[in-house]
Amino acid sequence: MGLLIIIEKWAENLDEATVGKWLKAEGDVVQAGEGVVELITDKATFEWESEQDGILRKVYAAEKSTVPVGYVVGFIGAAEEALPAVEDENARLLAEHQAQARLELQVDASPVAARARGKRVAATPAARRRAREASVELEAVAEFIGEDRRVTEQDVEAFLGRHP
Repeated sequence: MGLLIIIEKWAENLDEATVGKWLKAEGDVVQAGEGVVELITDKATFEWESEQDGILRKVYAAEKSTVPVGYVVGFIGAAEEALPAVEDENARLLAEHQAQARLELQVDASPVAARARGKRVAATPAARRRAREASVELEAVAEFIGEDRRVTEQDVEAFLGRHP
């Protein structure tokens, strides 16, 4: 019976791991307890050790690739053993992980998140003055315009026109 090398959720905040270096190549004999692949997380780098003897039949993740929890990075089995069909599930996991990462990036780039990180919203002096006069937060105007650019006085006026 073959052994899937799976990125497991070793810690609550672990969502992904990077394949550092393959210590074995496809076709190499692997002994139980022997290191097969170096995995890198935010907190640690370690060698994944095989639980059984066999042959590294298939590598599904290249070195330096970052993959989500649940992703099958390799397969150890007997020479005559059929390879498992993991490509579809790996593709699904990767697509979900990338979509989540894009969403987090968008949220992190929002003016509200920027302010939480201590960054000011980029705005012209006239826009700052007009927003102050109208008691409007520049972050709200920046979210209203929905573009990653400097807030102008016209943007503040447009915001006031929609939000009297």
